[in-house]
Amino acid sequence: MKREYWNGLANRYETEVFDVLGNDKKHLILGLVKKYGSSGKTASDYGCGPGKFLPILSKNFGQVNAIDISYKFIEQTKKKYKHLSNIKYQTADLAKAGLKLEKTHFALSVNMLIMPALACRVRILDVMTKHLLKNGHLVLVVPSLESAELANFRLIEWNLRIGVKPSYAVREVFGDAKRPDYLNLCQGVVPVDGVPTKHYLKEELAAELSSRGMRVVDIRKIEYLWDTEFERPPKWMKEPYPWDWLVVARKK
Repeated sequence: MKREYWNGLANRYETEVFDVLGNDKKHLILGLVKKYGSSGKTASDYGCGPGKFLPILSKNFGQVNAIDISYKFIEQTKKKYKHLSNIKYQTADLAKAGLKLEKTHFALSVNMLIMPALACRVRILDVMTKHLLKNGHLVLVVPSLESAELANFRLIEWNLRIGVKPSYAVREVFGDAKRPDYLNLCQGVVPVDGVPTKHYLKEELAAELSSRGMRVVDIRKIEYLWDTEFERPPKWMKEPYPWDWLVVARKK
C-alpha cells in the first residue's frame, strides 16, 4: 500500500471519505461489536484511520489494537482518544511480508480492503485471518460490486427519463470504454471519485474467506440513501438502495 497517499489524506479525511458508521442507520456494525464483545476479549481495528470505531470497540472489549499504515492517522487518533486507556496503537503495512501482530478474538475492517492491486489484497486478507484466535470473529465491510452496477443502471435510467437517447445515456455513464477499464471491471475494480476501488461479489467474499479457514456466519447489506451516490437524486429513485457488504466470519 502507499503510505504517502494515506498520510496525505489524514487532514482531509472527514470531507473526502465516506462515513460508514454515520450512515449505518440500522447500527448493524455496533450490534455485532456488542454481540461479540467482552471485557475478557481482545479486538483489532485494521485500517483504523481517524478512529471512528475505536470508542465502541474500547467500550466492549478489554483491549483494542488500533492499526493503520499512516503514522499521521495514528498520531491524530492517539491525541483524540487519549482518555481511552485500553487502546494500543501501531503503525503497520498489512501487505508487508512476514508481518507479525498480536492475535485477537475479534477483528474489524471497514472499507480498508479496497486497493486495486490483487497481490496487496491477498496479503492483507491473509494477515487479518492469520491473526485471529481460534473461534474468533472477523467483521468485514467492503464495497459491493452489485451495488455499483445498480448505481450505473440508475444513472442510465435517470438520463433516459430526462430525454437522453439510449446510446448517449450509456456513454454519459461509461464514456468511451478502454481495455484497461475492461480489465479492471473484470476484477471488480470500479472508480470512485476517480480512484480505482475494489468492489466485491457476495459469492466472491464467501469463497475468499472459506479458502482461509473461515466459516461465513452471515453476509448482509448496509444500505445507504441515494444521496450518498448522487448529488440531488430525483424523488422517484427509491428502493432498492445502494449498499456495502457486511460479512461476519468465524475462524475454524
